[in-house]
Amino acid sequence: MAKTKTNGPTIILSGSRQPYLSIGVRFGGIKAFGSEYVYLPEHDAFLRKNEVKRYKKHIKERKSWESFVEMIKSE
Repeated sequence: MAKTKTNGPTIILSGSRQPYLSIGVRFGGIKAFGSEYVYLPEHDAFLRKNEVKRYKKHIKERKSWESFVEMIKSE
C-alpha cells in the first residue's frame, strides 16, 4: 500500500485478496480509512476517488500502471 500524509493509503493493491475489502470488489468501491475508493479491476487495486482523474490522465499519456504506482509511492 502506498500511503499519503492524510486519509490513509492512496492505492490498495491486491484488492481481491484483502478479506476486509472484498465487498468493494463486488460493488466497485468502498469507504475505508475515512476516504472513498474506486476498484480498478484491470489492476485488482483500489484507488482513492480523488486520485482517479490523475490516474486517467497518466494512462491517457500512454504511461503504464507500474509508473503510476511508483509515482504515488515516491510522494
